[in-house]
Amino acid sequence: MKKLFPLSVTILLLSCASSSSSLPFGSSDAESPILESSLSSAEEAISASFRLLSWNVYLGRGNMDYLVEIVENYCPDIINFQECTVPCANMKKDLLGRNPDYVLIDDAVGEMLCATPILFNAAKFDLLDNGTEMLKDAYQGVTTKSLAWAVLEEKESEKLLIHLNFHGAVCTANYDGYETYTDEERQEIAATWRRGNVAQLMDKAEELKEAYGCDAISFSGDCNFDADSLAYSDVLGRGYFDAETSATESFCQDGLKTSHALSGAPSEGKSIDHIFCSAGLWIKTHDIDRSAKALKASDHCPVIADIAMEEAPYA
Repeated sequence: MKKLFPLSVTILLLSCASSSSSLPFGSSDAESPILESSLSSAEEAISASFRLLSWNVYLGRGNMDYLVEIVENYCPDIINFQECTVPCANMKKDLLGRNPDYVLIDDAVGEMLCATPILFNAAKFDLLDNGTEMLKDAYQGVTTKSLAWAVLEEKESEKLLIHLNFHGAVCTANYDGYETYTDEERQEIAATWRRGNVAQLMDKAEELKEAYGCDAISFSGDCNFDADSLAYSDVLGRGYFDAETSATESFCQDGLKTSHALSGAPSEGKSIDHIFCSAGLWIKTHDIDRSAKALKASDHCPVIADIAMEEAPYA
């Protein structure tokens, strides 16, 4: 097991949206210590162009004050939420009110609230294009299974970034019409749906890549699949890299799940919350926050990565 989090104060100063938080970077409370940074110079820190945080916020059922505090502590330049439904409205309002550089986009699918919104740091990026759609391969009786995307331009470098956020399908006995299926049958249905989710996401990424001539693509979300799944293999087979296994400066591989009972400890298992990048991006760091406050904020842990907008050396 290896867990490092080499996040320098330099990145904090350069890439953070305005924040009222005074807590140390990467630490939500005394139970979440910062390990010494391995970035040796400001030049290396600057090369990590942006920070991405992805978090399933559990329909707003956890402690939203803790959630806002933790997001602010990490100072991400791009935020992906999943299960961000109506009860999360005050959380979003609080986060935006305290951090005026953040802009909320992709908050609706037509006239319906989008549960996979994207927020970005407008001091760092300009928004060129964005949109949302529902996942086609998912139980249609729920409204959280959506895909959101944005085309961003880094102000300083004028480099383009295509970024996507999604929440993968599941199949449960609570779904109308699926009560009589066995657990094994429902798992097979969900696995097929999730491969469809990946195909839809890849198609959108390719469409945007052709339209903007950009090969710097990142996406993240509560994928609901782990590294043993065919959906995960589909992603890697399309030339994408998982931050949890590819980050060059540090990564978190602690053998624990990224989902858990609210306020409970994660059990042994594999991540279902992922950050993926194309070869046009260099993943520098990856971390999973398992602090006491994070476990009370949601039934998923936030996943964080520092990413450079340059060709990955491991590609």
